[in-house]
Amino acid sequence: IYAVGGITFGKSGRDRLFGGDSVGSETMVEAIREADKNETVKAIVLRIDSPGGSALASDVMWRALKQCKKPVIASMGDVAASGGYYIAMPARKIFAEPGTITGSIGVFGMKLVTGGLEE
Repeated sequence: IYAVGGITFGKSGRDRLFGGDSVGSETMVEAIREADKNETVKAIVLRIDSPGGSALASDVMWRALKQCKKPVIASMGDVAASGGYYIAMPARKIFAEPGTITGSIGVFGMKLVTGGLEE
């Protein structure tokens, strides 16, 4: 199963914001469940080349992979960052290239406060 492009909620397709492909949570969950039910499939190989994207969509995919009865193997391409890194976590084995950019900076938010700055 290929997870190539920015992670979005809904169906896979073209990423309207950044261009390129998008990994849709609906499309991914459907593919994961179909592979898990298929008796001829012995393991699910998840090929990830994604800079991440939607935290909710990543969590939906993570949950579907976590529920698989078959072993999941993750294979990281050039980039498996943020949500791409997160969806690899249910895998029994994770393979990465020496030059793969991976990891997660986590989620952060900022709030601009302008009051109380005077002395």
